[in-house]
Amino acid sequence: MNYQEINRIKKLKKIKLLGINPYPSKIYKINYNIKKILNNKNFLINNNKILIITGRIINIRNMKNSSFIDIKDYSDYIIQLYYNINNLNIKYKNNKYYINLFKKYLDIGDIIYVKGKLFLTKVKEYTILINKIILLSKSIYPIPNIKIKNNKIYYKFKNKEKRYRMRYIDLIINNNIKKNFIIRTLIINYIRKFLNKINLIEVDTPILQNIPGGANAKPFITYHNKFKKYYYLRISNELFLKKLIVGGFKGVYEFSRNFRNESIDKIHNPEFTILEFYIPYKNYIWMMKFIKKLFNYIYKKILKINNINIINFTNKFKKIKFFNFINKYINFKINENTSKKKLIKLSNILNIKINKNYNKDKIIDNIFNLLCKNNIKSPTFIYDYPKYMSPLAKCKNNNSLLTERFELYINGIEIANAYSELNDPIEQLNRFKKQNKKNIDKDFIKALKIGMPPTVGIGIGIDRLIALFTNNNNIQEVILFPQMK
Repeated sequence: MNYQEINRIKKLKKIKLLGINPYPSKIYKINYNIKKILNNKNFLINNNKILIITGRIINIRNMKNSSFIDIKDYSDYIIQLYYNINNLNIKYKNNKYYINLFKKYLDIGDIIYVKGKLFLTKVKEYTILINKIILLSKSIYPIPNIKIKNNKIYYKFKNKEKRYRMRYIDLIINNNIKKNFIIRTLIINYIRKFLNKINLIEVDTPILQNIPGGANAKPFITYHNKFKKYYYLRISNELFLKKLIVGGFKGVYEFSRNFRNESIDKIHNPEFTILEFYIPYKNYIWMMKFIKKLFNYIYKKILKINNINIINFTNKFKKIKFFNFINKYINFKINENTSKKKLIKLSNILNIKINKNYNKDKIIDNIFNLLCKNNIKSPTFIYDYPKYMSPLAKCKNNNSLLTERFELYINGIEIANAYSELNDPIEQLNRFKKQNKKNIDKDFIKALKIGMPPTVGIGIGIDRLIALFTNNNNIQEVILFPQMK
């Protein structure tokens, strides 16, 4: 506990001795937020209008018998308050109440409730002349010092680790941060509206799973005391959603929290949000067109509320085949038939470190990630992935070694992964076995045996998508409480 905390706790005790509850419980009605007040000049013309607002103190300037206070409310706008000893509508004896409470015991960070009238100061600053003030919450932990100019905050709270660990302070001080999360909610709502319009059903699937299926990732493990067995936090919801297609849904989608016990960086967090949806009687070509429409729709909506420099999704999306794209940047010719031995040799030539135990899919993935994907800037569909990299995707009719799969990349980052779903149960079981899977989801195979119609599915990384639409290059900026070491 630092000296400022100790000092504020002393103030708290003295406030209570004055008979004031520093954390009252009551319904406090407000009639305006600060943004609306500052944008409405009629309040100056009709200066008899009583304004009732609440907010957090971010600056205090005390004088002999009066004080100026700057407060900020949920609209993220700031307004100046002015009160003097003669104007406050409170009972006091020999100015003791005013001097003790309003001069000595209010601090930056306190939340207050005020009533008053708007006026313009000599320097043309919108100010509320207070006639009533109530302390709603005493701040014990001091927030960083803030400098205000032209209704903007100039702050010292820039350290990323502190910002992510103490997001509540980050939101108080850095206005653009809260805006990121408001946009996040809006985008998710826009997507829901878009998918609901084509009659997809939003569903919930299990987070605790017997088998970590639907993706190749290291899971988190937990233990169920009643059942006396270990469970996995889901790495993917894919297999459950396909089971629902087998069950007869016209189409399903889910915004799911997934968990992968892996690295943390600018595009990875151990828990993350992904949107997956599945639509029967469509394929991956249809999905390319649909995703372009969806992103175009979000883009136009976001531009109306946040005119920032983001990628224009109304432009044409690029398309290039997987191996054509790789060959373009490595100056060698490889394809779906290239042997593992040749891929290892090529990796050595390209100075890419690999483990001899790597399968072909891991070697190719390394080449793609290290030498190729960062060249992608505008929205690009990389499509027709090899079968050994796509265990859940349907093979192409004219080439059984390639699959009907695409990934959408923007600025070198994978945003979406989609494919025509493999619905042959025998083929699917064989692919699982070739992966050397210890735990094969037999229930999923059983569902496929019952029969799944031709279906297309897609997974979209919501955190990455939000970062893209808010012009951030780090998903931790759009996750309220990212995992920290």
